[in-house]
Amino acid sequence: MKVQLLIIALFCSFCQFGISQEITVSEEITLRSDQSYSIIGKFNEKTLLYRDKGTEFEVQAYNNELLGLSWTKELELDKKRPQVLDVFGLEEYFYVIYKYKEKGNSIIKVHKYNEAANLVDSTMVYNFGKRFYSPDPEVLLSEDKAKILLYHTEYYTKIEVSVFDLRKMESIWDKEFEPKDLNYGADFYQMLVDNEGGMHMVLTRDNDRLKKDKPHFFEFIYQPPNEEKAPITKVSLEGKLSYDTYFKIDNLNRSIIGGGMHSEKNKGRTQGYYYMRIPFGGTADHTLSFYNFGEAFKEQLVDKKTKVTKGLFDVGIQDIVIRQDGGAVIVCEQLKDFERSTGTAANTTTTARAFNSRLENGRFAVDHYYEDLFLFSVHPNGEHHWEEILHKKQFSQDDDAAFSSFFLAKTARQLRLIYNDEIRNENTVSEYIIKGDGGFDRNSILNTASQDLRLRFRESKQVAYNEILVPSERKSRLKLVRMTF
Repeated sequence: MKVQLLIIALFCSFCQFGISQEITVSEEITLRSDQSYSIIGKFNEKTLLYRDKGTEFEVQAYNNELLGLSWTKELELDKKRPQVLDVFGLEEYFYVIYKYKEKGNSIIKVHKYNEAANLVDSTMVYNFGKRFYSPDPEVLLSEDKAKILLYHTEYYTKIEVSVFDLRKMESIWDKEFEPKDLNYGADFYQMLVDNEGGMHMVLTRDNDRLKKDKPHFFEFIYQPPNEEKAPITKVSLEGKLSYDTYFKIDNLNRSIIGGGMHSEKNKGRTQGYYYMRIPFGGTADHTLSFYNFGEAFKEQLVDKKTKVTKGLFDVGIQDIVIRQDGGAVIVCEQLKDFERSTGTAANTTTTARAFNSRLENGRFAVDHYYEDLFLFSVHPNGEHHWEEILHKKQFSQDDDAAFSSFFLAKTARQLRLIYNDEIRNENTVSEYIIKGDGGFDRNSILNTASQDLRLRFRESKQVAYNEILVPSERKSRLKLVRMTF
């Protein structure tokens, strides 16, 4: 009855805006001993939640009607200090990737479970053998969620890679790479895996304005499945510097799509964006285009008080949405963190987070700013299509920006950017609905006043074309919120 009353209250709270969303809220659970949690997904009539309690690993199931808790089940992993690396769903199963030690060997293993959390299959993914320290590999998932790639760096010179097929529950390939003249901290940029099980390693070279005699370029190492050779593609940025580039696999067209900001001298302030398309293993048929911001765009960045153009800086590329025609939408967000001295001294100071100075009296407080969104749509041939600025202003302190930023829900016809208007207990949830031609609508969809909700949109999961699940965490209590559009 309590849950039903809460749902009715929530329904009334967003009906006042005239929006057709349906909101359902689960019972709350306590997170006293939890190290982490994640939404696995929706399986038939059940929504599954994974909880990591350090020494215990649980799955909880919620029914579809009111998100009521149906059952809780503990997962039995290997007893020798298992550490879960990732949990995710694929079709009617979910998978747990974890590492443990056996006779001194560091082993990666995968368990396959059905929707009732019953173990269906189990196998070893990779054995690192006996080492001085336990490797901590990164886990990547292909777009179709059927392939996983694990990679680990040994002594910052050698990169160990293993690719595994979840449907077949067998290893596809594993290999060690030692890129020439690799300075791992400066050169290694991103790792990707395609639906075929191919690896794409991206290195960034000479992205430094002081190295005028060495133009900046990207290096792509492609390892196809079941082949020995790994073709290398180099793409020059034509004398420009790059700032916060992001790459994504276009599996339909067997290409890597890249989007980033470019500048001439200062990497912190950009003059425009660039777009690139690199065919798998291709060397000649790549696309690279640059776009400088026009006057109409710059006018929207003018500070209303000082009448000075703020420019586009502190921008992070959060996602690239690949269009059905092979083009892309680059989604950027203006974000920055500041550390403030909260010591006993009379004059407190504000320093950028990167300063890394040490405070003798008092501590640092971190201010998080997550502000405007910038969207750039590009045609497949690299030509600029449209651009939009979506205004928002989020500010929080000492919370790791857990409630900031946005969730991007994707359908064939439109994008939905959903976010908290303000980072506080009583808050309005809003959305931007972006159409294919760049037109957009802004709606307020939920008021959390008196609802005891603090929504973490960055940990949300889209489980259907019109449905997302959002965790709400407040005072060590967790609820699941379902939004149906």
